[in-house]
Amino acid sequence: MWRGTFIIAFFLGVLFGKQQQVAVQKFDKKNHKIFELLADRVDAKNNVVVARGHAILLNYDVYILGDQVRYDTKKKEAIIDGHVKVYRGEGLLVQSEHMKVRMDDKYALMFPFYVQDSVTGIWISADIAHSQKNHYYIKNLTTSGCDIENPIWHVNASSGKYNADKKHLSLVNSKIYLGKIPIFYLPYIFTSTSTKRSSGLLYPEFGTSNLAGFIYLQPLYIAPRDSWDITLTPQIRSKRGLGLNFEGRLINSHQDKFLFNARYFRNYNAYTKRYDLRNQNVFGFEMLHASRQTLQKYFGLKKPLDNAFYLDFLYMNDLDYVRFEKVNKRITDATHMSRGNYYVQTNNNFYGFYLKYFLNLNKINNNNTFQSLPNLQYHKYLNTLGWKHLLYSFDYQFHNVVRDVGYGYAQNTINVPLGLQFSMFNKYLSVGLWNTVQLSNLAILNTKASYIPQVSGQSKEFGNYFSSSYALYLNTDLAREYHKLLHTVQFQALLSGAYYTFANGLFDTQMYDLSARALNNFTSPTLSNYAVGGRLYDAVWNPSLLFAPNPSNSQLYLNLTQYLYGLGGQELLYWRISQVLDFANPISTANSPMESKIGFSPLRGLDIYGTVFYSWYYNSLEEVSINANYTRKFLSANVSYYLKKNFDESGINKISTNNSNYLKAGLSNDFRWFSLNASVGYDIQNNVILNWRVGIFKKIRCFGVGLQFVSQRRPVLTSNPADPLTIYQNNYIKLTLDFSPLTKTNITYRSLRH
Repeated sequence: MWRGTFIIAFFLGVLFGKQQQVAVQKFDKKNHKIFELLADRVDAKNNVVVARGHAILLNYDVYILGDQVRYDTKKKEAIIDGHVKVYRGEGLLVQSEHMKVRMDDKYALMFPFYVQDSVTGIWISADIAHSQKNHYYIKNLTTSGCDIENPIWHVNASSGKYNADKKHLSLVNSKIYLGKIPIFYLPYIFTSTSTKRSSGLLYPEFGTSNLAGFIYLQPLYIAPRDSWDITLTPQIRSKRGLGLNFEGRLINSHQDKFLFNARYFRNYNAYTKRYDLRNQNVFGFEMLHASRQTLQKYFGLKKPLDNAFYLDFLYMNDLDYVRFEKVNKRITDATHMSRGNYYVQTNNNFYGFYLKYFLNLNKINNNNTFQSLPNLQYHKYLNTLGWKHLLYSFDYQFHNVVRDVGYGYAQNTINVPLGLQFSMFNKYLSVGLWNTVQLSNLAILNTKASYIPQVSGQSKEFGNYFSSSYALYLNTDLAREYHKLLHTVQFQALLSGAYYTFANGLFDTQMYDLSARALNNFTSPTLSNYAVGGRLYDAVWNPSLLFAPNPSNSQLYLNLTQYLYGLGGQELLYWRISQVLDFANPISTANSPMESKIGFSPLRGLDIYGTVFYSWYYNSLEEVSINANYTRKFLSANVSYYLKKNFDESGINKISTNNSNYLKAGLSNDFRWFSLNASVGYDIQNNVILNWRVGIFKKIRCFGVGLQFVSQRRPVLTSNPADPLTIYQNNYIKLTLDFSPLTKTNITYRSLRH
């Protein structure tokens, strides 16, 4: 806008240059022109200069146009009348009929007053306003982002202030109107029309709910430096409680980014008791950081060594920590794995350091959850051993697994694969013969309240495991072009098995049987879970979590994959089928189901894909997942089906029980007159509709209105150990109002029931 303003002033000067004369000029001490008056006709009498006809007043970076300018050289005061327009940098446009300007302190009085931001389209209109140093003080004003002739929504305020430098707008005693109907009253509104990074209040987020009451989130953005900023967001839920959100961002001199979030919310006593909430105080924090070439940046390493650091850590004491990020954010997963990783690698070697922290809010607490703190790894990449077809690799890992309640352990593991890899029949067939040696030893920790079975002659504190296995690979990768189609086929067969296994101590064969019996004595979800021999234990040693009790002597893995590509490399068809045959399984060689995956696009915009598991042992489908998505212009539709059968091995004819059988569908489209989105989930097995949603939305230039009807399942943490995670049926109606470009708000009527 500044460039456009300059061009307008320059164009007017050129256009009327032959008729205009310079009436008044003023220079500062450095001989810089700070004031100039031009017009078609200029008259002077005593101390007053009158300019008429295309009058232009230039003052610093401001260009004022009007029908007439009266300038008092003694008072240093200018009065502009008739079609007054003020052009200033940063896209500001002011219109008025009368304007009074004092040149000494940049003071101006205008009536009527009109100002509009060219970027957002927000305008302000008032009967009278005065400005001083780019601050506009306005009385009885109207503002909106809609067309000025007939705005769909507007705000009336008794007074206001507009900072033209920072583009901040504040309003006092504001009423928000839809047409001529008042819908909200706010004693104070502060907002910014600027897209530049600057401190101030951001657009608020507010709504209302019959359960939480009036909800208001007001972000305060603080940016004292270009390298870092923070956002503080106090929030109030009038029927539920008060809270504060914190978000901090930092970019250091090495251009590495740091993100830190923290959140606290306190529920009112009455709300906590009503829903038997586990936590009256909800809090948590999260950190996110990534850095490549860490050694070079922070430790002065000169060599081009590949290394990087990554941190993603989250702690929260309640699911509502996530919900309180916005007015109401939906939660789909109550588990999270935090990670801290650092690696260094060369062309041949890899070194890794890992930290893993697991959080599961479906449990009453995480005292008995395994945490990996830390893990170490060294890996030797695949390389030749004296002959190009003789290959080997080496991998070492150290695991330190701890928890507050129950045993932990420290484990060392080594894997060494050694094999021959070569091609045959003019590279149509690839063959590999491999032998892999695996060694592991383990020391158990914190066994005071844990049950470790006693096996005669075996240690209860240490365990050793050794296995040597073989693998024979056969692989083909073929491709053929058919005019405009490309067909590829990949086939792989892998025969593998362990021909020698040794285990003692904590991995002794009898240890597996004794542990399984103790694990079956599950009593309650309290800390003392297991009853063995008249005593209660916090945990029971379970060796099957690390190694299988009886590794298979022989398995055959078969896999066939096909792709069909069209013009431009578009994938038209994908099909993969695989089967595992276990020759050592006494029940059935094909005890594992056959897996088949398929995906194809018969029409542009239509994608169909699915997975089918068929059990030869049960002669039945075991699991089916089918999805279809269609997208065309503004239309988006999807349908998915899921079936999971759980077979009872001990039942008659092995009939499946407790099956899962779901159907989901969704649709969204812009029908020009309105937009529609809808989704539904149906439990076929129990003949119950689980979740459904219907929403209608209409956007009319600067204003949008939406109405949603929703029914969904909502998990809530309770203080009851027998039922730590209660599922409520969450039904609500939500009205959304979009006051573009300022903010959105919603009104929600909600009911929770078991």
